[in-house]
Parts: sequence; C-alpha cells; structure tokens
Amino acid sequence: MAKAEVPDAHTLNSYNPMQREMEYRKRYRPDGICLADFDLAAFLILKGKYPWGSSRRIWLNKPGSDKKRPITIPPFMDRVVQEAIKMVLQAIWEPWLEIRNRSFGYRPNKSCGDAIVAITSTKTQGLFFAIEGDIKSAYDLVGKKKMVSQLAERISDKKFAIFMTKRLNYDYVDDSGRQRPVTGIPQGGTDSPYLFNIHMSALDEFVHTEIQAEVNRLNSGVPTKEGFRYKPRRRAQYLNEKQGKELTDIRRRLKSGNLSLAETNVMRSRRFEIMKQIHKRNMNILKMPYSDPSGRKLNFMYVRYADDWILLTSANRQICERWKLLIKNFLWNELRATLSEEKTLITDIREKPAHLLGFEIRRHRRGRLYYTKVSKPQGKRGKHWRLTRSPGLPVFTYPDRQRIISRLHSKGFCEKDGFPKDVPWLSNLETFIIIERFNASIRGFAQYYAGFVANKSSLYRWIYILRFSCLKTIAKKYRSTISKVFKRFGVNLSNPRYKTISVTVTTTVNGITYEKAWKLLTFEEAFNAALSVGTKKTLEHRFWEIENEGKIGEYPLKPSKPAITHENFVNYVSWVSLRAQAPFAMPCCICGNPGPVEMHHIRHIRKSAYRNLENRSFLQVMSLRNRKQIAVCKDCHINVIHGGRYTGPCLGNLIRMDLNLADNRILHTESFVHPGHEHFGKTLEEKGFKPKGLPANYRIEYDE
Repeated sequence: MAKAEVPDAHTLNSYNPMQREMEYRKRYRPDGICLADFDLAAFLILKGKYPWGSSRRIWLNKPGSDKKRPITIPPFMDRVVQEAIKMVLQAIWEPWLEIRNRSFGYRPNKSCGDAIVAITSTKTQGLFFAIEGDIKSAYDLVGKKKMVSQLAERISDKKFAIFMTKRLNYDYVDDSGRQRPVTGIPQGGTDSPYLFNIHMSALDEFVHTEIQAEVNRLNSGVPTKEGFRYKPRRRAQYLNEKQGKELTDIRRRLKSGNLSLAETNVMRSRRFEIMKQIHKRNMNILKMPYSDPSGRKLNFMYVRYADDWILLTSANRQICERWKLLIKNFLWNELRATLSEEKTLITDIREKPAHLLGFEIRRHRRGRLYYTKVSKPQGKRGKHWRLTRSPGLPVFTYPDRQRIISRLHSKGFCEKDGFPKDVPWLSNLETFIIIERFNASIRGFAQYYAGFVANKSSLYRWIYILRFSCLKTIAKKYRSTISKVFKRFGVNLSNPRYKTISVTVTTTVNGITYEKAWKLLTFEEAFNAALSVGTKKTLEHRFWEIENEGKIGEYPLKPSKPAITHENFVNYVSWVSLRAQAPFAMPCCICGNPGPVEMHHIRHIRKSAYRNLENRSFLQVMSLRNRKQIAVCKDCHINVIHGGRYTGPCLGNLIRMDLNLADNRILHTESFVHPGHEHFGKTLEEKGFKPKGLPANYRIEYDE
C-alpha cells in the first residue's frame, strides 16, 4: 500500500458537504479510520505540520464532593499520537524516576501498592509527623513554557520541543464555546499523566536536596538563618563537654599540690558534685524512650503519587511548619503551583491518622511489649523470661473509612451512612451475572487492601456492604426478600462464616450437558484469595532491590501469564472485541473491493447519551455494551452508507463467518497459547463448565 499524500486545499474544497463532514468526524471518532490515516499522520509529524484537533471538555463529579472535575477528550488520531509521545518520554525518564524510587503514579509497573509499601517500609520506623500535600488545580495550572523547558533538559532535539509546544497549545470546546487556556495540561490526554509526572519531578528533586540539606544542618546543630537549631540531646552532650573541661581543670589543680587543705576539700566536693550530675544526666539519656524526638537524629521519608504526596518525619511540628513553607514557596516560585492550605495538613500520626490513596497512615505511641527468653541463673530451674519492648515503631495502615463510604455511595452500593442498598439497573441482568459483577468488585477491593492493612477485620465492613448490596439486588430482581433469596439459593446456611448463595447454570452442547456454579464470595474466601496472590511481598522485594541494589527495569513476565507459542503472531493476531471484528486487511463487505478499507461503526444504542436513558434501565445496560464494526471501502462508506443509498442486507449480518466476508484471521491471543484452536476462544471446560453425568477425567476432543 502506497503512503498517503497530504491533501491540498483544492482537493479539500472539492469535497461535497457530506465528505467534508466525514473528514471532520474522522478526527474525533474511530469511525472511518484506515491505514492511510496513520501514514498521513506520520508524514505530517515529520514535516512539522501535524494539525492538532480541538478537544471536547466534559465535567465529572468528584467522589464524595460537590465539585466537578474537567476531563478533556482529544480526537481519536490525537490520542494515537499522544500514546507515541508517552512511549518516547517513558524511554527517557523512566531510568531516572526508577533510581529515585519515590514517584509511583501513572508509571509502567507501578501502582498504589508500591507507594504503600514504601510508606510502611522500615525506612519510616520512628517517624511520627506527616505533611500531607495537596495542590490546587494541579493539571490546569501547569506552565506550558516551564513544561517545555523541563522536557528540553533531557531531550535536545529542537523539533521535538516545537512539536510539544504545539501539542500543549491545545483548545477545547464545551457549552461556553471554544477555549484556548493559557496554562495547563489537558486532564484526559493519553500522555498528560506522564507529562505531569515529569513536571512534578522537580518537587522530588527539591525535597531530596534542599530538605535533606536542612536535615543535615539540624542534625549537626548548626543554626539556620532563621535561628532553627535542633539541640535537645545535643545540649546534654554540650553540658557534658563543658563540665568535662571543668573536671580536667580541677584534676590539674589538685595534682599541682599548691592548694591548701580547705581549698583541696572544696575542689574534691565540687568534683564529686560534677561527676554526680554527669552520671545522672547520662543515665537519663540512656533511659530516654526511643520514640522521643530528642533521643534520635532527624529523618524523613517522602512519597508521591501524581499530585498527592506525603512527607513523614521525626521532626517536631515547628520544623514541619518550616518545611511546609519551603515547599510552598518552591512550588509557587518554580512551578507556579499553589499548595492548598485546607488540605495540606501537618498530622501527628500517633494521635490522628494521615491519609493517602484510600489508606489511613498510623503509628503506635509506644512499642508492643513481649517476653524474651533469657539464660538460666545458676542454681535455679525452669524457664526465665524478661519483659521487653519492641525495638521499633513501624508505620501501619488501615482503610480510609470516610473515603470508602463516599466511593461506595457514589457507585450506588450503599447510603451515605454506609447502609447497603440495591443497584436497580443491575436487577435486569441474569442472577449469575449479578453475582459475577459483585464478585469482581469484592475481589478488586480485597486485592487492593489485603496484605497492606494491619488488621484483617478492618475490611469486614466494606465487603459486608458489597455482599448485602448483591443480595438486595437479587431480591429486587425477584421482588422478594433477602431471607427468601437465601432459602432459594443459599449454601452453608448452618455456618455463619461461610453462609452465602450459589446459582448453577446448565447448557447442552452436542448432546452433552454442562453446568457451572456461580457463588457469591464470602469474606474469608475473598481475603484468602487476595493474600494468595502475594502482591505485597512482590512489591516489597522490588522496592528493596531498587533501594539497596539499584536494580531498575527488570520486570519479567509473571508465571501466570500465557506464553506465546507462535513465532510470527504479530503478523496474524487481531485484537478481538465487539468493537473491532474485522482487521484492515479485509476486503470491502459491500462491494468486495480489496483496496484500503475503513472501519464503519454500526449504529447502536450507544449513540444515545447515558443520561438520556436514566429511566430505562435495560437500555442503560445495552448502552454499556460494545459496538460492532465492519470493513468497507471509502466510496461505500461515504457515498453508500452515509449517503443513505444502502439497500442491502442488515450491516450487522455482514460480519458472519459463514458468508466468507469476515477474515479467517479473527483470532484471540489464546490461539497462540493453545495452537490448533485458532477459530475458538476458551472451551467450556476452560471457562469452568463441567460435563454433567460424565466421569471427572473425561476430556472433550476437538477437531484440529
């Protein structure tokens, strides 16, 4: 296929109104996309003439708040180009961000779990004050010139700087018309989160240079310009040195022999008094609690996830206030970012928890007491134990209660006070689908928190809400009650710990009856399954490998992932969904033209806005389903289908395999894991169905 040429002005003006409308719509939707569009975009980027389109801005509700969050949706081709930009930026910035190992948001192979592992690591033992950082309108106030200058620090290509200047100079359309903001990164672009990470990396560097220098000065006892000096324990050492000099002077005078008897007695009594004071002070220092800030050097731990950051330290509140002011001034002077005074809190986590990523960060005031075995004294029998306090006070986490209730309420699972309720639009689905949907939510919740929280029972309430929301939804479906649902579908009713419901579905294929049971997960099953994944241990191992050994970029494929067995699978595989059921190599489904084709989206209920279907629950369910596509040539797409002259069979039927109009290479990745089943997805056995009335070791043989 020859590469597409750039259409000139005469060609564009010669299009009829329908064609111009199609050219406009192609930039905003994947409808009509073809390989020539990718060639054209690459050609224009090389020439520096890529035309960035206008984005569409919508406003979404913030969970647990009455405020709105602006989301800017770029055109389809712009999203493709932005994805390529993100790949370039990741290749350049990832090694540096990986070595620093303090930024975990919107990066490959990083997650919220990595941030929590860093917060709860042994690096935070003994830290008890937290500075919770929040930036006002973080994305919308990013300086465009500053962003380009930050990119130029590691990318010396001037063409790329010009290209990124044009990319950041975006405009959007909303209800008030077309707008071109002076500042900001569009929140909704594919590359926006990573660009923001690069922008905020300046804060990471500031904390680990300027704040670290402050810590070093305070630990050394050297006062700052403002008079700050960290000296509780240093003062005791200073007094010891001062009185030590006095003792030396007394000894020198006593050895000289020039003193009278009365003067000698005075000197000896003074020497005894000084030695007694020093001994008493030293004993008090030794008895000082290890959790006391005056008994240890200052230390801090900084972690950032996108625009949320937290700094844990062993300093007192006065020093934390100073550091907060330093960070505030840096953000404004260097990044033109405003620190929110209402949300940027200084918290003593021994008294009140700090919050990050849905977790409450806490620390005990005193270490736990436990008994240790000691050696037996001579002449005594039996075991001897000594009461000991744990040597460190680690930071631990609990679920953020208010945040979880707000999220569950916004999703419709519970009331504002946390009382479970049914989800009406799910009650139209089959019972096993309802159970499967709620099981997915329960698994996701358990895997996010299990292993990271200090107490297993702290998760019980939230899984209880999801379970009873499912039961109420099924009860609404059958216009019944929860007790009747248990009576109809209940299992293990005599055991409150494992009491749940189960639905069995049967299907007959080629005379063989298969059945599969869907069971609502209990708390124990969900928690144990989440622990068996071992996410925290994996993340801890990775964190310490980077911290101690400096290993970066080593992320092998997980053992649970399938291995590709086809050598040239890239040349054959097509990602399959109801949105894309034909690859670009297909001929036109209408006229059979083997030339370049475009993807036509069959009209669907999805065209209707979700908010317009508020009172029609079944249509809401249908609107969430994927859409179908067929491959057609450009002439049939514009002139026949969109020109209103198509009189053939239903377009949805043109993708049927038996009409030979769909490519036989419509494959799933599983085809290369299990060769020989290229035209099948998972078998019924692989999906969990079991033959009914057949031996357990019975296997179905499929034709190759």
